[in-house]
Amino acid sequence: MRETTDQSTLTIELDEAIVLNNESFYDELAALVKKSGRRHVVLDFSGVSIIDDCGLQAVTRLVERYGRKGYSFSLRNPRRPILKLLVFRDMVDRIDVRFTDEYRP
Repeated sequence: MRETTDQSTLTIELDEAIVLNNESFYDELAALVKKSGRRHVVLDFSGVSIIDDCGLQAVTRLVERYGRKGYSFSLRNPRRPILKLLVFRDMVDRIDVRFTDEYRP
């Protein structure tokens, strides 16, 4: 995981595979969000090729918990299989999904 910040946004570039690590993955994400002090968080899925249910639950939990605290979230560039999973789990209704011009699934 790699993070970058600008004036108002924390961007977290996620690793290639997010599997079998629900608690530690959530804890890592939450620590980055707290540390940054930014109220908008972009989770960059450009490099993610695999995410299991535990990883998805960690992202969902982060969005729900910090969303109640006034944070906003966007997912950037999820690949087609991950986008299908997000649609199936009704995540696209709860979080902004964006694609950059150079990346389309």
